[in-house]
Amino acid sequence: MRSFRYLSRQSYTAAAVVLALTGTALTANTTALANTSEKQQVADAPVISVPVTKANTDDITETTSGREELADFTNRNLGEISEIPQGALKGKRFSIQASELQSEYKVLEVETSTVASELALPASACEDRDSEILVVPQSVTNISYTVGDGETGAPLDWDTGTPVSPDEDPGSPDSCNLSVEWEEAPDAEDTVQDDPEEATPSATRPYAKKIASDCFRRKVARAYWPGGGSVKTAYNDSCYQNWVEKHDGSDSWNYYSKRALSTCDRYGNFAIKSCGHGVKRKSSGPTIHWQDWAPNASQDRNDCRARSASVTLYSVSVSANFDICDKQLIHKYAEAGKMSSYWKGTARSARGTQHQVSVKTNQRQGRPKWKHWTNVGWGV
Repeated sequence: MRSFRYLSRQSYTAAAVVLALTGTALTANTTALANTSEKQQVADAPVISVPVTKANTDDITETTSGREELADFTNRNLGEISEIPQGALKGKRFSIQASELQSEYKVLEVETSTVASELALPASACEDRDSEILVVPQSVTNISYTVGDGETGAPLDWDTGTPVSPDEDPGSPDSCNLSVEWEEAPDAEDTVQDDPEEATPSATRPYAKKIASDCFRRKVARAYWPGGGSVKTAYNDSCYQNWVEKHDGSDSWNYYSKRALSTCDRYGNFAIKSCGHGVKRKSSGPTIHWQDWAPNASQDRNDCRARSASVTLYSVSVSANFDICDKQLIHKYAEAGKMSSYWKGTARSARGTQHQVSVKTNQRQGRPKWKHWTNVGWGV
């Protein structure tokens, strides 16, 4: 799939389309990684998306390069993908081998030119791209590439927050800065009643409990000549944590928190230009209501500084420390639980972004279900 095909030039389609795709969807643990893409409408902006299938993607998990990708992914994200307690990581880090995770993760190589063709983008939009590598949990579903507005991280005029057509700047690497979306895997405990108050001793103190965490990697590559080799440019490791408040004292609601974080870096002499991660309610999940969110505003600074972000559930809070560098853009929506954070700038070292939301559901409706989008922009 490393061969690079030029696309016939087309006008960018500024309207939602339904794509009739062929090919058998990639599977993992008998669950399709991508089904027919979900059509979305963000405000009045059109959205076009195509699923990751065998028509545009190879599963390279069992290859040498796939094992190398998984080993690097494991080394960088062990704290989020392992159940080893944080204090024990140092002593046990090297006992976790990539081969042990092959039953839990897939390494996928996506042919960017095919995706661009399916999205009806002009040839100039992705002509400097080769393939992308995705390292994904086996049970993740509905992976897709999406063109949209600021919600999904597609090219934007960052000053006005409006979409930028690829035709406006065909020479920019970011003109192919498509979003990758995915949905968290269904879990047997999704229907659990987390906090049945009738069974809670009144003297039990409330506390926050982490109930899930995982990571999803996206790595982009640049093509130097048609049919030739390529070089890695940048990656985004998008991780998340899900929390629930136990013994909250409410006989009507259950309280949940989601932390969404991304770490991006470049390779060689390239630079990263943007890094982002967003979450929203998955339509098949229970109705959720806003409780809290953090950070509550974008920041534009000329340094890097540690910051604490904390959200309140009901009686307790969930907090985390992280570094804010340069510009961090916060997009908080009216729709409960829907929020994204993007780093913006030019850097030749790692940058990250993080945000948290807390929501509540009616008791006995099960846990919230979540959908993610992630993006990374690079340049020279």
